[in-house]
Amino acid sequence: MNLRGFQGYVKKSATVISDDPSNPRIVLVVEGTVKPLIEVLPEKAVYFQGTAEGLAEKTIDLVTTSDIFHIRKIDDNLDKKVSYKLEAVEEGKHYRLKVSNNASQGRYRGAITLYTDLSEKPELTVWVNGFIEGEIGIRPKSLVVGRLSPDQAIITGKVLVVDNSNKAFKILKCTYDDRVIAVRQEPFPNGPGFSLEVNPKMENIPAGKRIQTVLTVETDVPAGGKQEVEIQAINLVDAPR
Repeated sequence: MNLRGFQGYVKKSATVISDDPSNPRIVLVVEGTVKPLIEVLPEKAVYFQGTAEGLAEKTIDLVTTSDIFHIRKIDDNLDKKVSYKLEAVEEGKHYRLKVSNNASQGRYRGAITLYTDLSEKPELTVWVNGFIEGEIGIRPKSLVVGRLSPDQAIITGKVLVVDNSNKAFKILKCTYDDRVIAVRQEPFPNGPGFSLEVNPKMENIPAGKRIQTVLTVETDVPAGGKQEVEIQAINLVDAPR
């Protein structure tokens, strides 16, 4: 059983087929707690989501469960989207990695790699994911509409456009492929923001097919930029023969 990279509770099962007529199939279950040489706590990933000014620093603790270790060097592939620093809580036993977001807007994903002097565990990887909104936010960033199965009703979608500073704004323009979808705009009943109802045009989506398109929203907020939603319009019915 290969448990490389696992940490914490693990449950594995295997099915054994035999020629015993009374027990032709037996399921073997193994479960337990994997204790790595170095624990990465609370988990091996950090997530940044929200506006840049509202994001707090994230902390990862690296704690030995057996041998003393040291961090030799650190590198990353995040193109300066984050900054980080390493502190020794207890030299050789416990280190603390503090990670801060540097991006003002956009998405990113990458990893911080810490190299140790332990031959059994030469490197540790901390995954970093960021979804940073500017003053204008749009949610969700992807949407599926249409018919997902022959016996299912048509699914519509809803997109929310908000001002993260809670200021009033206007939508100047919505751009999309009107052959595939229709979009209806409604202001929030309370507070600034808009709801965009997305309806698929099923008559223009071939049976058994899916069409990818993009909804682009522009507002009167100078720093808002163009906000995009990726949309999949699906018509998964039996194609005519």
